[in-house]
Amino acid sequence: MKTWTVRAGRPRMLVLPVETPLPARSPAAGEGLLIVCEDDERSALAALAGRAVPAMQTDFARDAFDALIRVGAEAPAVVLTHLGLAGMDAFGMLRALAGHAREQGTLVIVLLEAECERAMVRARLPDEVLLLGPTDDIAELAGRLRACVEGRRNRVGTTTAILDDHH
Repeated sequence: MKTWTVRAGRPRMLVLPVETPLPARSPAAGEGLLIVCEDDERSALAALAGRAVPAMQTDFARDAFDALIRVGAEAPAVVLTHLGLAGMDAFGMLRALAGHAREQGTLVIVLLEAECERAMVRARLPDEVLLLGPTDDIAELAGRLRACVEGRRNRVGTTTAILDDHH
């Protein structure tokens, strides 16, 4: 890292561009699941992840900024979120996540709250973002999530577009 001092004695350092990839911090980089959610949703989404992909290390991002930093630094295998995050532009976050994730092979999954929002959401997001429709059956949702993750493992290294789940 390049540093220097200006005439007034204040230290300065060279800031790398956002596009510059950071080295992975975790030995499990490229293997983990990053869940972007609010604090009160952590236990429910952790239970879903534990049921769907129990062997996958799960971590949480508290907001869009934290998620972007973690995707750039850790390159998780999967990012799971929904559109109801308070105080942030979820579509902007997802477009940015998808851009970074595309280069790293990360799968971005959005949990929909209602099936009727699928067409509107699909129109506003890149094709790489996978949409999982709602269900009251946690086992069914866990099965869909597991299928998405296993499908991603089978496609690593390819640029095939991910198709939406229509269950």
